[in-house]
Amino acid sequence: MIAAPPPPVVAPSAVVFGRVAVHVGPRTRRVEVWADGRRRSSMGVRSGPRRVSVGLPVGRWQIVLRAIGAGGSSHSTGRVMWVLPRSGGRAGTTDGRLDTRLQRDIERLAAGFPAVSGIYAQHLITGCGAAINAAAPFPAASTLKAAILLDAVRRPAGASDALLDEMILNSSDRAANQVLAIQGGGDGVLGAARVTETLRAVGVTEALVRRPYILDDDTKRAGSIPLEVTSQPALSTNFLASPVEMARLMISLHRGAIGVGKVRALGVRAETARGQILRRLLEVRDRTKLVAGIPSGLPIAHKTGYTTEVKHDVGVIYTRTGPVVVAVMTWSASGVADAQGDPFIASVGRAAIARLGGGGRCG
Repeated sequence: MIAAPPPPVVAPSAVVFGRVAVHVGPRTRRVEVWADGRRRSSMGVRSGPRRVSVGLPVGRWQIVLRAIGAGGSSHSTGRVMWVLPRSGGRAGTTDGRLDTRLQRDIERLAAGFPAVSGIYAQHLITGCGAAINAAAPFPAASTLKAAILLDAVRRPAGASDALLDEMILNSSDRAANQVLAIQGGGDGVLGAARVTETLRAVGVTEALVRRPYILDDDTKRAGSIPLEVTSQPALSTNFLASPVEMARLMISLHRGAIGVGKVRALGVRAETARGQILRRLLEVRDRTKLVAGIPSGLPIAHKTGYTTEVKHDVGVIYTRTGPVVVAVMTWSASGVADAQGDPFIASVGRAAIARLGGGGRCG
């Protein structure tokens, strides 16, 4: 009697770019991909134990692989995975070139918004993009929790997975302060200084983290993307960043996840960046801003930030043609209501993907 092939062994990864490495045992003739209980694809396998690359559908899935042979079949252990488009695994370019149509679109949106705003958007393969008021510093609010996460992953000091999840997925200020204290050896201000040091190490030269969060119970060159300050908020904050610098941070985190750039130079391996950083940013629970403006199901690794005075969202959107970074920051001394800020940020995301989803056309 012919025995069934052994279960496939899937390379452990929380985030993959289109494909996953699988080891199949002897007697395997075919491998099927099952995502959330539905068969999505099937591929033939040559005889013998071997390592194969298996394509997966884009999205967040409970993935099970089935090995089929003459003697029957067996299944891998189910694994939750974020599957991003294969194009997301390309290094692309960090140089930006102006897309004049997108520039007109975001200028029109910003002109109709009744508060100070800053925008930066760029396709990370073609370099096409646009910006307005992108060099203006804003109170960064929770967006710089992405930098706290990077520091905690770069030099682990004892912050638990649960604490990091609470800081990023739920945007908890209290959890962020605990992480800062851990990173500072018990001193949150020292932890904040170390996060700022990490920002400098990945090329973010002006954004900074001064000290822990205050809790509620505590008292133009032609053809280039324009980086300028046309207006800016009054600044009295412990967390400071501009749209272009938040975009640069997100680009660094994305490039670290594919094993290149300054995050890699800090000693953070690609698998660690994908599992510890990118996975958390993909699972941020605030879906009211950039997420609300882009097509349903399009993966986005992002971090929102909001107070009475500010509404922000910054992230990398994984499109079929490649990743698109979008950073939108807003401020008003009289306050930016959810009903104002959230739809505005969504509209910028919608405009960016409408223009850059196909790669953009640089002027």
